[in-house]
Amino acid sequence: MKPLAGLLLWCAISLTAQANITGTHHDLSIELDPATRSLKASDTITFMGNDAVQIALGHEFTVEYLALDGRELPLSYSRDTADGLSRWNIPLGEQVVTHVISVRYTGTLAPLKATTDERDVLLRLPAMADSNGSYLPASSAWYPQLGDTPFTYTLALDLPDPQRGLVPGTLVEETQQQGRYRARFAFNHPAEGITLMAGPYRISERIENGLRLRTYFHPHIAELAPGYLDSISGYIELYSSWIGPYPFSEFSIVSSPLPTGFGMPTLTYLGSDVLRLPFIRFGSLGHEILHNWWGNGVYVDWQRGHWSEGLTTFMADYTYKERADADAARTMRLSWLRDFAAIPEGQDIALRDFTSRHHSASQTIGYHKAAFLFLMLRDQIGTAAFDAGVQRFWQQHAFTTAGWNELQRAFEQSSGQPLTTLFQQWLDRTGAPQLAVRNIAATTSDNRPAVSFSLAQSAPAYALRVPLLINTRLGVERHVIDLTETQAEYTLKTRAEPLSLVLDPEIRLFRRLAPSEAPPILRQVINDPATQTVILSTNTALRQSALALADKLLDHPLQVTTALQASSSALVIGLHTDIDRFLGTQKLAERPRDLRNKGTAQVWVTERDGKAIAIISVVDTGALHALLRPLPHYGTVSFLTFDHSKVVERGTWPAQSPEWKIPAAR
Repeated sequence: MKPLAGLLLWCAISLTAQANITGTHHDLSIELDPATRSLKASDTITFMGNDAVQIALGHEFTVEYLALDGRELPLSYSRDTADGLSRWNIPLGEQVVTHVISVRYTGTLAPLKATTDERDVLLRLPAMADSNGSYLPASSAWYPQLGDTPFTYTLALDLPDPQRGLVPGTLVEETQQQGRYRARFAFNHPAEGITLMAGPYRISERIENGLRLRTYFHPHIAELAPGYLDSISGYIELYSSWIGPYPFSEFSIVSSPLPTGFGMPTLTYLGSDVLRLPFIRFGSLGHEILHNWWGNGVYVDWQRGHWSEGLTTFMADYTYKERADADAARTMRLSWLRDFAAIPEGQDIALRDFTSRHHSASQTIGYHKAAFLFLMLRDQIGTAAFDAGVQRFWQQHAFTTAGWNELQRAFEQSSGQPLTTLFQQWLDRTGAPQLAVRNIAATTSDNRPAVSFSLAQSAPAYALRVPLLINTRLGVERHVIDLTETQAEYTLKTRAEPLSLVLDPEIRLFRRLAPSEAPPILRQVINDPATQTVILSTNTALRQSALALADKLLDHPLQVTTALQASSSALVIGLHTDIDRFLGTQKLAERPRDLRNKGTAQVWVTERDGKAIAIISVVDTGALHALLRPLPHYGTVSFLTFDHSKVVERGTWPAQSPEWKIPAAR
């Protein structure tokens, strides 16, 4: 299970570029009352520019004062209903000089959406306020936006007790007096936006090696703070030694009333329910801390592809599995390829075209295929050269924008190898190679046992380093062969009579899995835009719950039908008795024996005519409704049983690596 559908990088709203602006600095003063959702603010924007500029704010804000270089300006503005922004055009003059725009504004924020789910947080959320938690994302334009040029800022925050809050940056000072909490923050590196968070937080702090480590936790999870502070310290130590010194003065974990998973400079904003899960400390937290180097330290060049999530997934999520257990790391690699196999034809994109995750298929490309690229890169150039390349990339591009080309160059410099072919084929092509062994036979070479065979791949050919395992009378032998054509002939000497050949047994090559390696998983039904939803009940309450679950589960608009369509993926939902009757009439495999009579709900994936059929079988409407929140997290599995919302059992149908028996030599 993934703790969240994907942990996200913070980024600002995209505004019209104003190339004549440089050296922008915001000096903000914010007074927020979460109980009334009211915000009073002022901003002094210093910048260099000429000609004309434009500032923008969300529609919910009213500008009460606007001045340029001390001269008050008219408050007239233009409103754009498409992006929800109000804009003020400000003429500057022909000379490039330093200007100061002063703005005072007020507004009433949107109420917190308690029903917000993880799909919602991938979209543009409004600035929201509530006594239980306020969230003002940069993309909501809650502060004056001046083009999309990076800027520095200071921000003074004023909140009523017991509220506490913060923005990314260095905590300069904070006070608690006369029923008010006040704090001032500074961010002196180029920033792409400002996100503000507040809540009834209990703050725990630790100073280590000059770094301020903090948790801002809701009272009901405050006891988790010591463990999380320990984990922050460990991750910063790991990545400082691997990449280079931690680039900021502090790091904080902030709990959210929403199911968020956002990484920002100096902090991460995680759902309070998610923070209770023990594996967050030992996985997802490290991913977010690493983003302070990748994404929030070296900035992503969005026009040339989003490399940060793939490198972070490889150096965090995958590295933790690899260091813990070789089998766990192999299982993760296999799950990535199974997820890729679940992407319907025509839904794949080139890795270089990935810019952000908006559904599970894009996550498979931008996170998992990218992580696989770094795995294959490390296998090719070696661990020492890979680590040196990571360090070189950081040293050359800290707090500047970089893309895939800069990454490639850093690894070429560290390894002394040309890597254009490797990067281009995995970045610019969709799909993946599919491999097959042909004409295999035992033979001899120089009076030694050997095996000869043809290795074929789908066209057009990739340049591949293909791992092989040969089982012999005296044990296992491992080889790596180069394949650059659609088919090539090989003869490999062995120490003893060869018995069988296994292709890529450790799953170290990004490829199309063989049918035996890719049993059906829930992701196939989730991803397929042609998935049909079949509800086996006329009961109104059950149908409503079934429709709500299908809507949360599937990546595409619902296609509800009363009968299973031929050659189509399907999601079938019903009571146990209705499901068993349906399986019989449709000539589908019966309910798996190991799932029978377990829990209040059983979910499994079967196949018909090569298409995945997901079955959700429940004891009653309440059991179905209980699946709304947990089930969408389990796309990588083949079966689950639930006791209401609690997972009792889960797993994937067995799989085997493709193996070719070797006929004995005549």
